[in-house]
Amino acid sequence: SLSDAENKQASNQFVREWLNELRHAVDSAENLIEQVNYEALKLKVEGKHQNLAEKILKHCRFCNVCLGDHSFLNINEKLEKTIETLVNLQNQISDLGLQKHFGLTKQETRTPSTCLVDESDIFGRHKEIKDLIDLLLSEDASGGNLAVVPIVGMCGAGKTTLAKAVYNDAKVKDHFPLTAWYCVSEAYDAFRITKGLLQEIGSFDSKDDGNFNQLQVKLKENLKGKKFLVVLDDVWNDTYSEWDNLRNVFVQADMGSKIIVTTRKASVAQMMCADRCAITVGNLSSEDSWSLFKRHSLENRDHPELEEIGKKIANKCKGLPLALKALAGVLRGKSEVDEWRNILRSEIWDQQSCWNGILPALMLSYNDLPPHLKRCFAFCAIYPKDYEFCKDQVIYLWIANGLVKQFCLGNKYFDELRSRSLFERVPESEWKSEGFVMHDLINDLAQTASSKHCIRLEENEGSADMLEQSRHMSYSMGDEGDFEKLKQLSESEQLRTLLPTNNGYFSNLSKRVLHNILPRLTSLRALSLSCYEIKELPNDLFIKLKILRFLDLSRTMIEKLPNSICVLYNLETLLLSSCPFLWELPLQMEKLINLRHLDISNSVRLKMPPHLCKLKSLQMLVGGKFLVGGSGGLRTEDLGEVHNLYGSLSVVELQNVVDRREAVKANIKEKEHVEELYLQWSEGTSAYDSQTEREILDELHPYTNIKQLEITGYRGAKFSNWVADPLFFKLVKLSLSYCKDCDSLPALGQLCCLKFLYIRGMHGIREVTEEFYGSSLYSKKPFNSLEKLEFRDMREWKQWHVLGSGEFPKLEKVLIQNCPELTGKFPENLCSLTELKISGCPQLNLDRSQFEGMKQIEVLFINNCNSVTSLPFSILPSSLKRISIRNCEKLKLEEAVGYSNMFLEELQLQECDCIDDISPEFLPTARKLSVERCHNLTRFLIPTATESLTIQNCENVEILSVAVDSAMTYLEIRNCEKLQEIHLFNLQVLKMSNCKKVVNGLKEWCLQRLTELEIILDGSDEEIQHWQLPSSTTRLIIKNLKTLSSQVLKSLTSLQYLHVEGNIPSSLVEQGGLPS
Repeated sequence: SLSDAENKQASNQFVREWLNELRHAVDSAENLIEQVNYEALKLKVEGKHQNLAEKILKHCRFCNVCLGDHSFLNINEKLEKTIETLVNLQNQISDLGLQKHFGLTKQETRTPSTCLVDESDIFGRHKEIKDLIDLLLSEDASGGNLAVVPIVGMCGAGKTTLAKAVYNDAKVKDHFPLTAWYCVSEAYDAFRITKGLLQEIGSFDSKDDGNFNQLQVKLKENLKGKKFLVVLDDVWNDTYSEWDNLRNVFVQADMGSKIIVTTRKASVAQMMCADRCAITVGNLSSEDSWSLFKRHSLENRDHPELEEIGKKIANKCKGLPLALKALAGVLRGKSEVDEWRNILRSEIWDQQSCWNGILPALMLSYNDLPPHLKRCFAFCAIYPKDYEFCKDQVIYLWIANGLVKQFCLGNKYFDELRSRSLFERVPESEWKSEGFVMHDLINDLAQTASSKHCIRLEENEGSADMLEQSRHMSYSMGDEGDFEKLKQLSESEQLRTLLPTNNGYFSNLSKRVLHNILPRLTSLRALSLSCYEIKELPNDLFIKLKILRFLDLSRTMIEKLPNSICVLYNLETLLLSSCPFLWELPLQMEKLINLRHLDISNSVRLKMPPHLCKLKSLQMLVGGKFLVGGSGGLRTEDLGEVHNLYGSLSVVELQNVVDRREAVKANIKEKEHVEELYLQWSEGTSAYDSQTEREILDELHPYTNIKQLEITGYRGAKFSNWVADPLFFKLVKLSLSYCKDCDSLPALGQLCCLKFLYIRGMHGIREVTEEFYGSSLYSKKPFNSLEKLEFRDMREWKQWHVLGSGEFPKLEKVLIQNCPELTGKFPENLCSLTELKISGCPQLNLDRSQFEGMKQIEVLFINNCNSVTSLPFSILPSSLKRISIRNCEKLKLEEAVGYSNMFLEELQLQECDCIDDISPEFLPTARKLSVERCHNLTRFLIPTATESLTIQNCENVEILSVAVDSAMTYLEIRNCEKLQEIHLFNLQVLKMSNCKKVVNGLKEWCLQRLTELEIILDGSDEEIQHWQLPSSTTRLIIKNLKTLSSQVLKSLTSLQYLHVEGNIPSSLVEQGGLPS
């Protein structure tokens, strides 16, 4: 009945009201039970009435007479009233027509698709179509006869349209002699699929109808030895056994046969082992969205005003084709401007009557969810549209509100919702973990499903009824303490979740919120105060919020937790990560007998509290930092006894570990949930043995689940073999720093998933040998996933051995810094490289062959490399956008650029004393050009296309020449004492400092477009009285001025800003020397 009601609530007002009454009654009952449970937990923790407490907790039975506590008064009466309400609601089930066994009813189905497509109705899918056609026409790299190509995307994204376009492509039709299309839909039926495919290929015989075995045999025979393309549209079923049975029909296909599967579930692609070649269908761009919207709403109509409104409506659809077509269909029959404008202002997608074609499609996804996933999904309506949320937070909030019991189960639920395209992943980066968002239409669906139990405060301000109904609420953090915003919650006694949302910025929180508002929310299960600049909390706050299960104080300025936090006997999750000033936890933390998850990662001052071992329910400790030995440190066996470590683990002061036996006790290898491991040795005064240090590191081998590894200060001569263990399939980031005694690097090239590698301060390394690349048994192309590589502060490193066998195929960024002895060659053919930065490597040789392989490079930075004598601009790829050359004393511009289509955004030349002449034929074209501290430069011919030029501290430059048709609009010249004159035409901004000869030689400026002028003088300004500044100047800054005549300023009729420093006669203003 409940499942049926949840599905009917969107369309039936009476069902919706019944469901809301039911939820309210259940909430009331739960609150009563929570009060009883809390009092029982209190008795248990304080050691009073142990037997009675256990009985209450186990059976929820209680006795007012026995306890005699005011907390239990009238609870019986309230429970009886609630039970009466529940009975009345049960009696209404049949009147509302709700089915008691909804799980057995027929599922809704969508209209079956066909292969027919209107080519003119496809917008913005050219890349996906090309990629898909290339996949279909290519041979399977694994040598198999059959390949599955999934098209994955959310409901309404255009998966079927994409498949249709490719299915009907002329090249595809020529390539596949046999083709078939079948719409599977969510009600998976192998008999129906087999029969449908036989009908598609023209081999169905009605005599076989009803015999599943004969149909399968016949289909297999018809496909045997033939190259075919089969499209299975709208596949929902991800049960492997059923797919395997169907796949057997296709296995005898000819080489190159393909099956296209469209699905909104990523798990379907994974189940078919085809997720690697999946085509993901995203949202349309603004331009393509408008093209599609216009076709369906304004076809053959020319109406500029409607187009302006229509573009705004199209933007609200966020690139979802289904939404665009449905809303355009609504507007197709409307020709009045007011009709379009009313729809724009009314937020049409929130109105049930305007959801034709959209809400039913989205409700299909929702109705397919089992009841437990429906509740979890509906809870996510608490998040604002376009808000990026964290997976872990969602799961903890589910747990706090009783939707999920265990974190691992919540993780499974989340992944299932994601596989159905209800959550979209925001890609993670090196510094940012992955997040998720809901498409606006999916967010609307969640709101509908939640029946306003999950709301955003800003969207419901002033609505007392909505605030009273809501159980879970988010609000946007403000700058003024949030008291005015939150004071309306003082009566929301039924609120269970309060979640502030922000964009990563810190905000203030009014003390009145902490003292006057939050204590009244006595039903809260989940409270977040993350990112508030709070240093302390009221001690009695948690006495009021005694049934809290989730508390997030991460990223606050909290210094010490109040002792009252220890009365939160129900607390399950406590987040204290990134609290830089938190230095200790309360002594009675062991009273938190239900605490399962504690996150103290990146709270750098907080030491590992010794009493945490008394938290008997703790299942997950994230960010543990263990100081080994010494005063106040822990024993390695203390670390070994903690089995519930998750996320990051830091083990520091490892110089205090004396031998292998002590390291074994830490039991690092068994901590299978640790994803980030930091091992750190500090400088010590005692002697140590290199072999013993190696043995200690051997025993600190992490579990193979590790994703990030950082080793700092290790004192052995060789790394343990496990550092380059090929079984680290998830290791993406590795840092080896200041291991000064190591004389070789491990075989890191065989780490197949490593993306980021940092090697710093390894003073014992003299050569990077072939060993660095690892064994070819594990990877034919060493470092096949590496994207970023850094070598820093390698004082003795002299040679880098290059294999030349296709190593670093995906390397995008390279930094080599402060390696003064490094000579020899740099790796060639870095085909994916986009950024190369070399600094402090005066002996490193960079020749033409190394640059020729960099086909995609965008940024080139070379600093303090005296071995660089020339740059082969003529062979550098056109992909380059920025070049910076600094402190290369032997660099000369002698090689002609020749014909090149390179156009840089920025080119910098600094401290290159061998450059005495700059001419366009020796420089690539750059929009922004900067030349600094080139002390021997005498002549500068500015390239025509340069728009911005800065010359600083080039004291010997005498000639600065600009072509008449120059594009330059910005010029800055500082400390160019010998520069005598400049010929400028199109300048808009001119800044000069310490250029005496230029300033005193300027009489006629010939700058009719100049708007901004800044001049810093030396106090002599001999000729300044004769200046004729351009009248177009709007901003004028003159400093160190000796005198100023009113005649200089009177011509500046456009002047808006004037800043003058120097000896200015007061009579200047009095005499009307300034323009009006």
